[in-house]
Amino acid sequence: MVWAQSQTSLIKELGKNLSSGLSKDQVRSARLQFGKNVLISKKSAGRATILLRQFKTPMSLTLLVATILSFSFGEILNAIAILAIVILNVSIAYFQESKANTAILALRTLSVPRARVLREGQIHTIKSADIVPGDILQIEAGDYIVADARLFEASQLTANESTLTGESLPVGKKTGDLKEETILAERSNMLFGGTAISSGSGKAVVTAIGMQTEIGQIANLLNTTKETSTPLQIRLEKVSYKLLLICGILILIVAAIGILHNQDWFTIFMTAISLAVAAIPEGLPTIVSLALTLAVRRMTKRNALIRNMSAVETLGSTDIICTDKTGTLTTGEMRVREIFTLENKLILSENFKGTELIYQALILCNNASSENGGSGDTTELALLSLAEDHKVEVRKIRSESPRLYEWSFESIRKRMSVAVKNNGKIRIFCKGAPEALMPLCQLSLQQNTELEKTVLELSKKGRRILALAWKESTEQNFSHLSEVEVENHFEFLGLISIADPPKEDAVRAIRDCKTAGIKVVMMTGDHPVTAEAIAYEVGICEKGVSGHVMTGDLLNSLSKHELKIKVEKTTVFARVSPAHKLKIIEALQSNGHIVAMTGDGVNDAPALKRASIGVSMGKGGTEVARQASAMVLIDDNLSTILAAIEEGRAIFGNIKRTIQYLLSTNLAEMLIVLGSVSIGLPMPLNPISLLWLNLVTDGPPSLALAAEPVAKDFLQTSLGPSPDSFFDKKFMRELYIVAFLMIVISLSVYYLALKTSDPITGRSYVFNLLVYLCLFRSFSCRSENKTYFELAINPWHLASVLVPIGLQIGLSYFLFFQKIFQVRTISIGENGILLLLAMIPVTLVELIKILKRKRKRTLTTKDLLH
Repeated sequence: MVWAQSQTSLIKELGKNLSSGLSKDQVRSARLQFGKNVLISKKSAGRATILLRQFKTPMSLTLLVATILSFSFGEILNAIAILAIVILNVSIAYFQESKANTAILALRTLSVPRARVLREGQIHTIKSADIVPGDILQIEAGDYIVADARLFEASQLTANESTLTGESLPVGKKTGDLKEETILAERSNMLFGGTAISSGSGKAVVTAIGMQTEIGQIANLLNTTKETSTPLQIRLEKVSYKLLLICGILILIVAAIGILHNQDWFTIFMTAISLAVAAIPEGLPTIVSLALTLAVRRMTKRNALIRNMSAVETLGSTDIICTDKTGTLTTGEMRVREIFTLENKLILSENFKGTELIYQALILCNNASSENGGSGDTTELALLSLAEDHKVEVRKIRSESPRLYEWSFESIRKRMSVAVKNNGKIRIFCKGAPEALMPLCQLSLQQNTELEKTVLELSKKGRRILALAWKESTEQNFSHLSEVEVENHFEFLGLISIADPPKEDAVRAIRDCKTAGIKVVMMTGDHPVTAEAIAYEVGICEKGVSGHVMTGDLLNSLSKHELKIKVEKTTVFARVSPAHKLKIIEALQSNGHIVAMTGDGVNDAPALKRASIGVSMGKGGTEVARQASAMVLIDDNLSTILAAIEEGRAIFGNIKRTIQYLLSTNLAEMLIVLGSVSIGLPMPLNPISLLWLNLVTDGPPSLALAAEPVAKDFLQTSLGPSPDSFFDKKFMRELYIVAFLMIVISLSVYYLALKTSDPITGRSYVFNLLVYLCLFRSFSCRSENKTYFELAINPWHLASVLVPIGLQIGLSYFLFFQKIFQVRTISIGENGILLLLAMIPVTLVELIKILKRKRKRTLTTKDLLH
C-alpha cells in the first residue's frame, strides 16, 4: 500500500535518488522487470470464431434443420428460401459483433503520449510507454498523468479525478502518509494514470505502470466482465427451443400415425416436411432485425446512437437505471449556486445583484482565466462565470486594479489574499473556507451565529463554501509582511456556495422514469453528503425517507446475500469504486431486474459493459465509456433515455404481437395438417402450398406489424414488459382461442367439401380459407388493447393484407398454378363465403378487447364509489 508507506521507506525501497532520478542502467533493469507502460487487452475472438458462433443460436439451428429436410425431399425452392434467411441473419449478427467491444483500445489512448521525467539529473520529455517504476515525474497544471505515482513535493496541487473516481470537485493533493484503509477517492498523496492536474505543481515518484495502475485494474475488469444476453435474445431463444421441441414431437406423431395407417415412408416424410414448413416461422429473425433497425433509425433522430440493435428492446425492458452523478445527472462544471450576504441573506445566483466590492473580490482574488476556453482551478472559474453571467467586465476590473502582491492559498491557512491598487487606494481581498476567514472579520455574535447556521445549511446540501472579505490598507510595500500581519480586521462581504448543478432535464427525466415504473439509482465516487444532496434535488431520494444511502465501505462489509437484500432499498451509493459498481449491478440482476447503467467516465466502463444495457454520454463522456456501452446519448440529455424506453417498449409490443400472429397461424396450419392425417383424411395442403401460405401470410403482414408506429401516449399507458418470456397467460389464452377457431372452421369446411365434392375442391377451399384466416388475424394483432377501428390507418399493413388476398383470389384462375398447388378455380361467390368465415376469429378477438375495457371501467367506477 504505497499511499500508507512513509516517504522515506518508500524511496529507500525503490532505491531512487530524488535529486537526480534514475540512471540509464536502472531504467534498463526496470524495463526488463516491469515491461512497457501500456494496457494489455485479452485476445479477441477471430473472424471464423465469430461467424461460427452465429450458427449456434437456436433459431439458426432450427432453420438449418428445416433446410436440410427440404433438400432431402426435393423441396429445393423451400430449402433455398430458408437458407437465404439463415445467411441474412447470420451476416447481420456477424457484422454487429465484429465491430463492437473495443473499450480496451480506447483505454490505451488515455495515456498522454509524452511526460516529463528526471533522469540522471536532467529533465527529459519521453513517451509515456517508456515510463518505469521509480521515475520522477515533473507535474504542472494542465498535465495528464501517465502512471500511478506517490507525491513527495506539492504546491497548491489539485487534480481532476472525476473520470476515475466520480468525484466532481478537483481533489487537493499533498505529501504525507495515509492509513491503509483509505479509499481511492481520498488518497491525497497519490496521482493516478489517466487523470488531469487542475492547478499547482509538484513532483512524484512512479509506483505502478500499465496493468498495475488503477486504470489497468479497470482494464482487467473489462477483460473479465461478461456481457449478459439481452431480454430479447433470451425470449427468442425460448421461442426457438419450443419450436424445435414441437417440431420433433409432431414429426414423431406423424410417423406413428403413418405406420398405423400402413402408409409408405415417402408419404410419411412428405407429411413431416409439410409440418416442419408450417411450424417454423422462417422469417422471424429477419422480422425482428427489421423492427430493431427501424427503431434504431428513429432513435438516431431522437439523439440516441444505438451500437447494438437489441439495446432498444433491452432498455424498454429496464426496470432500474443506475446512473453516475457527475456529467450525467449534473453538468460536470462547477457553478455558483447561492450567495449569502448579511444585508440580503441567502439568494440564488441568478437573482444576485452584487456590489462593486463583491465583484472585485470574486475577480481580483482569483488566479483563473476565462479566456480561450478557460484555465485554472474550477472553483475560481466558477467565480468568474458568476461575474460574467451578470455582465461584469472581468478584464476591465483587472486592468483598473493591478495586483501588488499575493499571499497564496495554503492547505493549513485554507485561504488566499491579494493586495491591489484601485483608484489610488490599496485594497486587500481575501477568500477562503468560512471557518478560516470568519474569525478574521469584525462580526457581532448574532452575525457570527447566523453565518454558522447558513454554512451548516449549505454544507448539508453538499455545497463547497467560500467566504469573501476585504479591507483598505495604507501599506505600500507588502513583500516584507507575512500572512498573519496582513490577514486581520477584515470586513465580511459574503458566502459563496459552489456545486456541480443538476442538468435542467434531470428532474423531469427522473420524474418521468418513476411514472413509467422505473427506479433510478445513483452510483458515484463523490462524498455521501454531496451525492445525497443532488439525489434530493433531482428527485431520486424523497424527504423523510431514511436508509437510502450506502457507502463503499459499508458495501465491502456485506455478504452477497446481504447486498441482494440491501440493494433493493438503496437509491444512492456514494464513495464507490468500479468494482463496487459491478457488485451492485450483479446484485440487482440476481434479483431479476433488467438494469441500465448510465455513465461517462473511465470508472464507469466495467459497469457499462456488465449492465443489461450500458448508456454513455456522447459529448462529455470518455471514449472508453462510449465503446463499453450499447447506446450513446448524442446530446448528453438524460430525457433521451425516456425516448429509448418508449421505443423499446413499443418494439417489445410489436415483436410480441408479431410472434402472437405467427404462432397462432402456424399452430393452426400444423394442427389442420395433423388433424386431417389423424382422422384418415387426405393431405389438405402439399408442401408447396404451405410454402406459398407462409410466404404471403407470414412475410408482409409480420413486417407491417413489426414496424407499427409508436402511439403518442405509449410511455404513459404501457407497462414494463416481463423480463422472462413472451408467453404470459393472456398471450397463451388468445393464441389457443384463435388457433382453435381457425382449426375448427378449416377442418369443418374441408370435411364438408370432401363429403359433398372431391379432394381437389376440398384442398382449394382450405387453401384459400387459410390464407384469408391468417391475413384477417393480423388486424387484431396491431394493438393489444385497442380495436382496429380505434387505431390510425397503417397503409403498409393494409397493403400487406389486400395485395395477398387479391393474388390468392386470382391464383386459381391460371392453369399453371392450378397444377402446382393441385387446386381448381374458386368462384367469386365461393370466395365471398370463405372471406366471411375468415372474419369470425378476428371479430371475436376485437369484441373481447371491447368487453375487457368495459369491465375494467366498471371495476374502476365501483372502486371510486366505495
